[in-house]
Amino acid sequence: MSNRTKYDKRRSRRETDSGRVRLALRRFAGWTGEGWEPYAAGRLLLFVTGVVTITTLPLLTTDRHTWQVLGVITAVITALLLISLLVPWSRMPRSSSLIFPMLMWGALAALGVFAGGLGSSYTGLFMLSFAYVGLSQPRGTSVRLAPVAVAAWIAAWGGWASPLAARLVIAVAIWLVLAELLAGLVAQQARMTDELRRAAHVDALTNLANRRDLDLRLATVRPGDALVICDLDFFKNLNDTFGHAAGDRVLADFGAVLRSCLRFNDYAARYGGEEFALLLPATSERQAISMLERLHSSWALLRPQITFSAGVACCVGDRSPVDTLAAADRALYAAKAGGRNRDHADQRSALDTVFPG
Repeated sequence: MSNRTKYDKRRSRRETDSGRVRLALRRFAGWTGEGWEPYAAGRLLLFVTGVVTITTLPLLTTDRHTWQVLGVITAVITALLLISLLVPWSRMPRSSSLIFPMLMWGALAALGVFAGGLGSSYTGLFMLSFAYVGLSQPRGTSVRLAPVAVAAWIAAWGGWASPLAARLVIAVAIWLVLAELLAGLVAQQARMTDELRRAAHVDALTNLANRRDLDLRLATVRPGDALVICDLDFFKNLNDTFGHAAGDRVLADFGAVLRSCLRFNDYAARYGGEEFALLLPATSERQAISMLERLHSSWALLRPQITFSAGVACCVGDRSPVDTLAAADRALYAAKAGGRNRDHADQRSALDTVFPG
């Protein structure tokens, strides 16, 4: 084996090991490909507290008793961290992550009570814990937690003393402002994300899903589901005669009527232009035709002068969702060719319903 080959293998192993370490650190720290994960970040909060305490305590004391106290606290926190790796956090409420800052406060309080107030040197870490609360919890949570934090803060100083009053007022003000500011920013970011997600997946004119969302939803189609494509008849003539503003109002009205006729699990999207695609779970072609009959009746009450045609196909056998949608499209063209204002199912059932117009 050449030296170059040996070098490449060693380098590959180092990169693999490095990648595993980075992945483990990201998971432990709470940063994943999906974003910030509060439970893993809570573990990081405790880990940072332990590292800061252990590395700086030699600068404050060499008392054997203090180190024994710190050893017990460290052992308890380490055990709890290991247990936290086994907890199914995703099944638990969001507020369960508050256990992490509370454990941190308990550790600092124990250091103050059992080590002669030495926890007072680390009360700055309370600010870090409230930053965590602001990032992981809804607004107002920090206010409800403040009494617990105050009790732990006083214990970290070894007990109450009059000179602590001013420090406590300043500390509580900083905690609450920091936490509520961060919670507000997180809530604002969540609203903006929802708005962007909605803009990316919802058609603004009809308030139905758009083509991008439809492409994603097609992956959920299962055998026994029905796909329908509806198309407003002579829509181009409507735009040419009355203008695009009138056409937009018709599209918006059709979207509203369509939503009113769908069942709870049914799905509708604007397929493009004046075409609309429907996904009807666990629906036969005859049941889909029956649903379209109701849609025709409701639409005729609102816009009797405008009709629509529809094509229906069911996902059966080894037919893929894309093939099923293509079959519904062909059925739509058959309905158009047959005179419009009608519904047509693909050749597997050859259902055809004509409406007076």
